Amino acid sequence: MERFVHLLSKEARKRLIEILLERRGLRETSALLGVTPASISKYRYGAMHPSDETLARALKAMEEEELGEAARVIFYDLYSGFLEFIEWAVQKGVLEREMAERLDSLSSRVSASLPKRGRITIR
Repeated sequence: MERFVHLLSKEARKRLIEILLERRGLRETSALLGVTPASISKYRYGAMHPSDETLARALKAMEEEELGEAARVIFYDLYSGFLEFIEWAVQKGVLEREMAERLDSLSSRVSASLPKRGRITIR
């Protein structure tokens, strides 16, 4: 399972389920995820949140277009959480030089991997 799944907010988890439901019915989605239709309904209305394992199955079941939308949901969710962490670390005075250097390194890796158009692959 992808480790980042564990870091997703309740809102992002709900949106990932909604992405599956946009092309599939309740029963098909529940069968793909190995949960009951009642669980899917609870996810949709925020009464319950999908587990890491359920989200991993959801990502596996998605088609390419769905994965693109899911990637955007995941990116912006993790990005906003990361920004909150950076602001907190700066405010508390605990952001270390090594952390900043790793951020620079990550930024450089992403920039170097950017094609003129389309998606990127980070090595």
